[in-house]
Amino acid sequence: MLDKIQTKISQLEAGKKLILGVGIKAEDMQKVVELCESLESEGNIKIVNKHSNPKSNNQTDTLLIQKV
Repeated sequence: MLDKIQTKISQLEAGKKLILGVGIKAEDMQKVVELCESLESEGNIKIVNKHSNPKSNNQTDTLLIQKV
């Protein structure tokens, strides 16, 4: 799952955005968030928006990222 997401991110053109969340299990979403935060710290992407679900202890359920 993370491999697919990392491939999609690397294939994005600079300035393009990607929404992550639909079809990702709640337990996998934390790993996706960690991956995106790591890529953001390396300067590869920017996390534009994080949406948290109040019904699930405010865990992130959707991310909007942008390739830089």
